[in-house]
Amino acid sequence: MNIFTKIKLLFIRHKLLGKCYYICGNESLKPPLSLEEEQECLKEYHENKSIEARDKLIEHNMRLVIYVAKRYETAYATLEDLVSIGTLGLIKAITSFKADKNIKLATYASRCIDNEILMFLRKNQKRKVEISLDEPLNSDAEGNELLLEDVIPSTDKTIQEELDDERLKEELMHAIDDLSPREKEIISLRFGLNGVKELTQKETAELLGISQSYISRLEKKIISKLRLSLIK
Repeated sequence: MNIFTKIKLLFIRHKLLGKCYYICGNESLKPPLSLEEEQECLKEYHENKSIEARDKLIEHNMRLVIYVAKRYETAYATLEDLVSIGTLGLIKAITSFKADKNIKLATYASRCIDNEILMFLRKNQKRKVEISLDEPLNSDAEGNELLLEDVIPSTDKTIQEELDDERLKEELMHAIDDLSPREKEIISLRFGLNGVKELTQKETAELLGISQSYISRLEKKIISKLRLSLIK
Protein backbone atom coordinates (compact mmCIF):
# COMPACT_ATOMS: atom_id res chain seq x y z
CA MET A 1 0.00 0.00 0.00
CA ASN A 2 1.43 3.40 -0.97
CA ILE A 3 2.20 6.15 1.54
CA PHE A 4 -0.58 8.42 0.26
CA THR A 5 -3.22 5.75 0.91
CA LYS A 6 -1.78 5.06 4.36
CA ILE A 7 -1.86 8.73 5.32
CA LYS A 8 -5.45 9.09 4.08
CA LEU A 9 -6.56 6.10 6.14
CA LEU A 10 -4.73 7.41 9.18
CA PHE A 11 -6.55 10.73 8.79
CA ILE A 12 -9.81 8.79 9.02
CA ARG A 13 -8.64 6.94 12.12
CA HIS A 14 -7.59 10.11 13.92
CA LYS A 15 -10.75 11.94 12.84
CA LEU A 16 -12.84 9.30 14.59
CA LEU A 17 -10.90 9.03 17.85
CA GLY A 18 -13.50 11.02 19.77
CA LYS A 19 -16.62 9.36 21.13
CA CYS A 20 -19.19 8.80 18.37
CA TYR A 21 -22.82 7.74 18.50
CA TYR A 22 -25.29 5.98 16.26
CA ILE A 23 -27.45 8.33 14.25
CA CYS A 24 -30.73 7.28 15.86
CA GLY A 25 -29.71 6.60 19.45
CA ASN A 26 -27.30 7.06 22.30
CA GLU A 27 -25.43 3.80 21.90
CA SER A 28 -21.72 4.41 21.59
CA LEU A 29 -20.13 3.23 18.36
CA LYS A 30 -17.90 0.22 18.77
CA PRO A 31 -14.16 0.72 18.16
CA PRO A 32 -12.40 -0.86 15.17
CA LEU A 33 -11.35 -4.49 15.55
CA SER A 34 -7.72 -5.43 15.88
CA LEU A 35 -6.17 -6.88 12.73
CA GLU A 36 -6.23 -10.35 14.26
CA GLU A 37 -9.91 -10.08 15.27
CA GLU A 38 -10.83 -8.73 11.85
CA GLN A 39 -9.06 -11.57 10.06
CA GLU A 40 -10.75 -14.13 12.30
CA CYS A 41 -14.20 -12.67 11.58
CA LEU A 42 -13.55 -12.53 7.84
CA LYS A 43 -12.38 -16.14 7.84
CA GLU A 44 -15.38 -17.27 9.90
CA TYR A 45 -17.79 -15.45 7.61
CA HIS A 46 -16.33 -16.54 4.28
CA GLU A 47 -15.66 -20.14 5.27
CA ASN A 48 -18.69 -20.83 7.47
CA LYS A 49 -21.12 -18.08 6.39
CA SER A 50 -21.32 -16.92 10.00
CA ILE A 51 -23.90 -14.14 10.29
CA GLU A 52 -22.55 -13.35 13.75
CA ALA A 53 -19.07 -12.74 12.33
CA ARG A 54 -20.50 -10.60 9.51
CA ASP A 55 -22.56 -8.50 11.94
CA LYS A 56 -19.52 -8.00 14.16
CA LEU A 57 -17.54 -6.67 11.19
CA ILE A 58 -20.41 -4.32 10.33
CA GLU A 59 -20.81 -3.00 13.88
CA HIS A 60 -17.10 -2.33 14.31
CA ASN A 61 -16.79 -0.49 10.98
CA MET A 62 -19.72 1.91 11.40
CA ARG A 63 -17.34 4.75 12.27
CA LEU A 64 -15.96 4.51 8.73
CA VAL A 65 -19.46 4.55 7.24
CA ILE A 66 -20.42 7.68 9.17
CA TYR A 67 -17.15 9.42 8.29
CA VAL A 68 -17.69 8.85 4.56
CA ALA A 69 -21.40 9.70 4.73
CA LYS A 70 -20.76 13.09 6.37
CA ARG A 71 -18.89 14.23 3.26
CA TYR A 72 -22.08 14.04 1.18
CA GLU A 73 -24.70 15.38 3.61
CA THR A 74 -27.08 18.00 2.13
CA ALA A 75 -30.61 19.24 2.73
CA TYR A 76 -31.78 16.62 0.20
CA ALA A 77 -29.55 13.79 1.39
CA THR A 78 -29.72 13.47 5.16
CA LEU A 79 -26.96 11.88 7.17
CA GLU A 80 -29.34 9.16 8.33
CA ASP A 81 -30.16 8.20 4.72
CA LEU A 82 -26.53 8.34 3.66
CA VAL A 83 -25.45 6.15 6.57
CA SER A 84 -28.10 3.61 5.57
CA ILE A 85 -26.85 3.60 1.98
CA GLY A 86 -23.24 3.54 3.12
CA THR A 87 -23.95 0.54 5.32
CA LEU A 88 -25.09 -1.35 2.22
CA GLY A 89 -21.71 -0.53 0.70
CA LEU A 90 -19.97 -1.83 3.82
CA ILE A 91 -21.94 -5.09 3.66
CA LYS A 92 -21.00 -5.50 -0.02
CA ALA A 93 -17.36 -4.90 0.90
CA ILE A 94 -17.41 -7.56 3.63
CA THR A 95 -19.20 -10.01 1.33
CA SER A 96 -16.85 -9.58 -1.63
CA PHE A 97 -13.57 -8.94 0.23
CA LYS A 98 -10.66 -11.17 -0.83
CA ALA A 99 -8.02 -11.66 1.86
CA ASP A 100 -5.38 -12.65 -0.71
CA LYS A 101 -5.51 -9.31 -2.55
CA ASN A 102 -3.00 -7.62 -0.21
CA ILE A 103 -5.36 -4.79 0.71
CA LYS A 104 -6.85 -3.82 4.06
CA LEU A 105 -10.58 -4.20 4.64
CA ALA A 106 -10.85 -0.50 5.62
CA THR A 107 -9.31 0.56 2.30
CA TYR A 108 -11.59 -1.69 0.27
CA ALA A 109 -14.68 -0.85 2.33
CA SER A 110 -14.14 2.90 2.00
CA ARG A 111 -14.28 2.54 -1.80
CA CYS A 112 -17.44 0.43 -1.65
CA ILE A 113 -19.14 2.85 0.76
CA ASP A 114 -18.15 5.83 -1.37
CA ASN A 115 -19.33 4.19 -4.59
CA GLU A 116 -22.66 3.13 -3.06
CA ILE A 117 -23.38 6.68 -1.88
CA LEU A 118 -22.34 8.17 -5.23
CA MET A 119 -24.67 5.78 -7.08
CA PHE A 120 -27.48 6.81 -4.73
CA LEU A 121 -26.81 10.50 -5.37
CA ARG A 122 -26.66 9.96 -9.14
CA LYS A 123 -30.03 8.17 -9.10
CA ASN A 124 -31.55 10.93 -7.00
CA GLN A 125 -30.06 13.50 -9.33
CA LYS A 126 -31.89 11.91 -12.26
CA ARG A 127 -35.19 11.50 -10.38
CA LYS A 128 -35.33 14.78 -8.49
CA VAL A 129 -34.77 18.08 -10.22
CA GLU A 130 -34.43 19.79 -6.84
CA ILE A 131 -31.06 18.13 -6.26
CA SER A 132 -28.76 20.62 -7.93
CA LEU A 133 -25.12 20.22 -8.80
CA ASP A 134 -24.72 23.61 -7.15
CA GLU A 135 -25.99 22.21 -3.85
CA PRO A 136 -23.33 22.88 -1.19
CA LEU A 137 -22.19 19.83 0.77
CA ASN A 138 -19.69 21.13 3.30
CA SER A 139 -16.91 23.67 3.59
CA ASP A 140 -13.18 23.09 3.69
CA ALA A 141 -10.82 24.49 6.33
CA GLU A 142 -10.75 27.87 4.56
CA GLY A 143 -14.52 28.18 4.32
CA ASN A 144 -14.76 27.28 0.63
CA GLU A 145 -17.95 25.40 -0.25
CA LEU A 146 -17.74 21.83 -1.53
CA LEU A 147 -20.43 21.35 -4.19
CA LEU A 148 -22.21 18.19 -5.27
CA GLU A 149 -20.61 18.46 -8.71
CA ASP A 150 -17.21 18.37 -7.03
CA VAL A 151 -17.80 14.85 -5.70
CA ILE A 152 -19.90 13.30 -8.48
CA PRO A 153 -17.39 12.60 -11.25
CA SER A 154 -18.37 12.73 -14.90
CA THR A 155 -16.27 9.63 -15.58
CA ASP A 156 -16.05 6.23 -13.94
CA LYS A 157 -13.01 7.23 -11.93
CA THR A 158 -12.62 4.95 -8.91
CA ILE A 159 -11.71 5.85 -5.35
CA GLN A 160 -8.36 4.12 -5.79
CA GLU A 161 -7.59 6.29 -8.81
CA GLU A 162 -8.37 9.35 -6.74
CA LEU A 163 -6.04 8.13 -3.99
CA ASP A 164 -3.34 7.56 -6.58
CA ASP A 165 -3.69 11.03 -8.07
CA GLU A 166 -0.16 12.06 -8.92
CA ARG A 167 -0.63 15.71 -8.04
CA LEU A 168 -1.80 14.94 -4.53
CA LYS A 169 0.98 12.42 -4.00
CA GLU A 170 3.54 15.01 -5.07
CA GLU A 171 2.04 17.55 -2.66
CA LEU A 172 2.25 15.03 0.17
CA MET A 173 5.89 14.23 -0.54
CA HIS A 174 6.71 17.96 -0.71
CA ALA A 175 4.98 18.40 2.66
CA ILE A 176 7.06 15.56 4.12
CA ASP A 177 10.24 17.18 2.76
CA ASP A 178 9.33 20.36 4.66
CA LEU A 179 9.20 18.53 8.00
CA SER A 180 12.00 18.92 10.52
CA PRO A 181 14.67 16.17 10.49
CA ARG A 182 13.18 14.66 13.67
CA GLU A 183 9.63 14.68 12.27
CA LYS A 184 10.81 13.21 8.99
CA GLU A 185 12.66 10.44 10.84
CA ILE A 186 9.55 9.52 12.85
CA ILE A 187 7.18 9.51 9.86
CA SER A 188 9.72 7.52 7.82
CA LEU A 189 9.99 4.87 10.52
CA ARG A 190 6.22 4.69 11.02
CA PHE A 191 5.37 4.47 7.30
CA GLY A 192 8.44 2.85 5.80
CA LEU A 193 9.63 5.79 3.69
CA ASN A 194 12.96 6.05 1.87
CA GLY A 195 13.66 2.34 2.09
CA VAL A 196 13.23 2.28 5.88
CA LYS A 197 11.38 -0.70 7.37
CA GLU A 198 7.92 0.25 8.62
CA LEU A 199 7.73 0.05 12.43
CA THR A 200 4.95 0.13 15.00
CA GLN A 201 4.71 2.98 17.50
CA LYS A 202 6.22 0.73 20.16
CA GLU A 203 9.14 -0.28 17.93
CA THR A 204 9.74 3.33 16.91
CA ALA A 205 9.73 4.44 20.54
CA GLU A 206 12.23 1.74 21.52
CA LEU A 207 14.51 2.61 18.61
CA LEU A 208 14.51 6.33 19.46
CA GLY A 209 14.69 5.80 23.22
CA ILE A 210 11.46 7.62 24.08
CA SER A 211 8.03 6.55 25.34
CA GLN A 212 5.32 5.16 23.08
CA SER A 213 2.85 7.78 24.33
CA TYR A 214 5.26 10.53 23.27
CA ILE A 215 5.64 8.93 19.83
CA SER A 216 1.85 8.83 19.58
CA ARG A 217 1.58 12.54 20.38
CA LEU A 218 4.33 13.44 17.92
CA GLU A 219 2.74 11.29 15.21
CA LYS A 220 -0.62 13.03 15.63
CA LYS A 221 1.10 16.41 15.43
CA ILE A 222 2.97 15.44 12.25
CA ILE A 223 -0.16 14.00 10.63
CA SER A 224 -2.08 17.17 11.44
CA LYS A 225 0.68 19.24 9.83
CA LEU A 226 0.64 17.06 6.69
CA ARG A 227 -3.16 17.14 6.51
CA LEU A 228 -3.18 20.94 6.68
CA SER A 229 -0.59 21.05 3.89
CA LEU A 230 -2.79 18.85 1.69
CA ILE A 231 -5.94 20.95 2.10
CA LYS A 232 -4.32 24.36 1.58
